[in-house]
Amino acid sequence: MAMAETIAQATLPANNCAQLTNRRYITLIDRPANLLPQLPRYLVLAAVPCNYLNGSMTFFGGFDNVKTSAFRATQLRELGLDAIVYSFNSRVNDIPATLQAAAVLVELNNNPNLVLQQVQTLTGKSAVLATFGNRSVIIAAPLSSIQSANAIASLLRSRGFAAQVINADLIAPSAPTGEIPRSIPTPTPNPPNNNPASKPTIYRVLVPNVKANTLKEIRASAADAFVTIFRGKPYIQARTYTNRDNANRERDRLNAIYPGTILLRD
Repeated sequence: MAMAETIAQATLPANNCAQLTNRRYITLIDRPANLLPQLPRYLVLAAVPCNYLNGSMTFFGGFDNVKTSAFRATQLRELGLDAIVYSFNSRVNDIPATLQAAAVLVELNNNPNLVLQQVQTLTGKSAVLATFGNRSVIIAAPLSSIQSANAIASLLRSRGFAAQVINADLIAPSAPTGEIPRSIPTPTPNPPNNNPASKPTIYRVLVPNVKANTLKEIRASAADAFVTIFRGKPYIQARTYTNRDNANRERDRLNAIYPGTILLRD
């Protein structure tokens, strides 16, 4: 029978999670090492504190094989921990859907620092000011499971915040620093514009995510496609358009291949 231990109080992590391994896959949880429950000895030995986007996390090993990484994540989930499998090296499409990493994207108002504070208080998770899709946003719970991210987004929406779940691959660090910019540049003041027509309408094409290889197929023609949730069901956002006719044509094209494809208007 495996011995159980409690990880000792840890100091603030010094390592960025991405610096801990050069393996293709990692298994981690978005909880500090000093807040873990009792774990079997083999898991205690594997646990290493680390940081990602201002959040304290716990790294449980790097692996070259997705099945091995998924097995470790499953062990942790059986103990009630929200483990995920992730890759800092490159985007991969063979991670099981239930173990993929997600993040919560929160839209800002004219007081971004207040929104950041409120999001952190409500969720108890790390949050960081960032740029995403050429706009300023908050990225919260940057490496949570899809299930946890959905719960966080639902909580935030119930409190009046515009929040959605995105695939964590979309915020994977591309710079050597390993982090998204942590602050929003102060914008140059512009004259107020009260004309609603000045903001373009965005049309989103969503494909049902019901098969294991659908995301890979979609990314063959739309590299930035990602997994999302709409009305409690899994979809893949394939493309966005500002022209409704183009959006309708793409929806019709994809619907012929993936029945149930829908079009949303922001």
